[in-house]
Amino acid sequence: MLDHTIIDILQEQFFVNGQKVDQSGVPYRQLLDEKVMQQLITSRTTQFSGTDHRVGGANIMKWFGNFITAHAYLYSIHDSWLSYDDFSFVEKGKKAEIQLIEPHLVALDETNRENMLIERLEALFKMLQPIFERVASTSGLPIQQVCGLLSNPFYNQYQAWMNISEADEQLKLNDDLQLMRKLDPTVFGLNRNPFDVTFRYVDSWWEPVEPVRIKAACCMSYLKGEGNYCFACPKMNKKERVKRAEQLRREQQQS
Repeated sequence: MLDHTIIDILQEQFFVNGQKVDQSGVPYRQLLDEKVMQQLITSRTTQFSGTDHRVGGANIMKWFGNFITAHAYLYSIHDSWLSYDDFSFVEKGKKAEIQLIEPHLVALDETNRENMLIERLEALFKMLQPIFERVASTSGLPIQQVCGLLSNPFYNQYQAWMNISEADEQLKLNDDLQLMRKLDPTVFGLNRNPFDVTFRYVDSWWEPVEPVRIKAACCMSYLKGEGNYCFACPKMNKKERVKRAEQLRREQQQS
């Protein structure tokens, strides 16, 4: 069992449900079924008034990105591994959550922490790899982009943790980050580790100007009904980003 503080943090920050069981969720093994995944992707696409299934596929990966980041939170901040018997994907309107079955924490052994963490992470990604491949084949998204979408919430959270941490804690966070970046790409079924990213930065559209990190992978928001490109979208070139910045400034003035 998880204590209430951890349960609340997982739910509020990572959309991971470690308490209530919702029977409407899609269990792990069903997510591997092509027809079930097709229905789920269609449902996620429809939620955003889209017609291109890449919208639904990208949205599903958003929640799995939060799921991976929840693991990182527990091992980097609490020196514990998040373990569970099974999980389900539960739709909540435009939102969603990962529901854990019988979750519990396993303390990481300080004397063998790195090896234990590598072993657990490799097992996690090997377990999730068939789901990600199913998302790719069903939605039409390239598998590298599917896995790349895991990096967006992951790096956002790591930066937030670094910003509020003391120097010694930052060293530990950086060590854990480098460990993730150095995982063998074969555990993702890829030739390149999707977390081993070299980021580009651009100036913000708002004042005072500050650096904005370009996303690791496009979230396909521009394909949603009345959707548009995120300012940090990796698909945009310099000219397109300048135009988008002007549009965002106009919208801000009109609000």
